[in-house]
Amino acid sequence: MTFVEHEPSVGTGLSFGGLAMGKKRFPWKSNFLKIPPKVRTELGKIDGDMIAVAAVKSVDVADITRGLYSHLGLNIDLLDDAIVTDGSKQPTQDAGKWSYRNARGWERKRKDLSMVSKSFVWETPNFGDASTYGTHTHYQSRQVYQNQVFEPQGMEIEPTILSQGTGDHVLVKFALSPLLSRSQPEFELMLLWALNVLQENTGVTGIFPSDASKEDFLRTIELDWDIFPPGSIDDVVAWFSSKPSKASKAPNFEKHLRERTTAFDKLKPESYIRGSGQFGSYFGAKFADDLVVFENLKYGNALYILYDDWDEISKRSRLDLLRDHDARFDRVIHTADWQLQFNKIMKEEIAARRRGKGRRSPPRV
Repeated sequence: MTFVEHEPSVGTGLSFGGLAMGKKRFPWKSNFLKIPPKVRTELGKIDGDMIAVAAVKSVDVADITRGLYSHLGLNIDLLDDAIVTDGSKQPTQDAGKWSYRNARGWERKRKDLSMVSKSFVWETPNFGDASTYGTHTHYQSRQVYQNQVFEPQGMEIEPTILSQGTGDHVLVKFALSPLLSRSQPEFELMLLWALNVLQENTGVTGIFPSDASKEDFLRTIELDWDIFPPGSIDDVVAWFSSKPSKASKAPNFEKHLRERTTAFDKLKPESYIRGSGQFGSYFGAKFADDLVVFENLKYGNALYILYDDWDEISKRSRLDLLRDHDARFDRVIHTADWQLQFNKIMKEEIAARRRGKGRRSPPRV
């Protein structure tokens, strides 16, 4: 299918997930509502499975000098007046709607699927004064559309100088990683996403056949899961930190890791889990074969409670780990009271399994 999204482009004053996009950052077209015809034509010419999203652009040296491409590591070396690059870079989230989704993730409402019953939970002060009389819990269930959750993709763009003369323009190839596979889930949607990330940040987009093998591609999306038995919080933090990753470079990484470990430890997990791959590092805990909690610590914007069997979860790739409607997992966003919400859900789920129900409670939002 071709995914068509009827939303305005960047520069309309919209807010994407709380990010105010008051004005357009770059002078070129922001994004596409559907896969461009020229890309569709090129796609038909490619026989192989692997697709590289990339494009070549004649870049004005004056634009490089004034920093138009500095967010991608394309700059002027002031010492010898040469154009230099700095490897691959993940675009900043303020580059546009699809770059924001690349950095922060995306929830897609699925009106084409049947509605599900969702339980809403909230606290109300007793007699209007929680500090004196405490609170009581309200529960309400209603039919809602299912959401499909896409984790942050972590796509990166690498500029390569193809030709650098003495003129006022330089020829640059902008290549996006990871590669795409026609056989991956929702290829057309992922292609549109990748094309728009490149377009938002460079003003050009396109595709090329890739010489990379299937194994090369799989290494970028598969996760290697490690299991660690319960231990002290210090032991668990040291175990996870012992495997270097991009996540460990994130601000306050150890603080967040310790906070999550403390929250898990109070609920007595069977084991801790660590999933690692080229574009994501995951940390979590297993409480039962069908009750696993984890989050991507590189982004740290939400905790996921999954209700599939562990054997199934451990075989899923990074790209399709959460690409399912939310009847099969709960997502706890890290707001001020996230630990309260998390504890309520987990205590209910653990108690249900102790009673021998062996199945998840109604999904929540």
